[in-house]
Amino acid sequence: MQTEQLNLKLQKDLLNEIEIVSNVLHIPKNEWARNVLARQVKVELAEHKQFIVRQYIKGLITKNELIKILGEKEAKDIDLILKVGKRSFENAHKLSKLVK
Repeated sequence: MQTEQLNLKLQKDLLNEIEIVSNVLHIPKNEWARNVLARQVKVELAEHKQFIVRQYIKGLITKNELIKILGEKEAKDIDLILKVGKRSFENAHKLSKLVK
């Protein structure tokens, strides 16, 4: 897995608290921070998926960006839901014309 470095400036109190936690858990503070950050990013993405999908529907993000954010399987599922929804809307529109 390819990695990149992220440098952060933290308040001394926060850094001390991180050090305490990492000592209690017997893991390096960078590893602990990386794990917490990764978990929180997943929580944030889950909370904002609807917004991301709306951005995709509006054409504000590309399919490749959607795949990067949500993964290929979920992007395919979203495309299928959009396709079925559009077809259902078109069928309802045709049916309403026939009923008139």
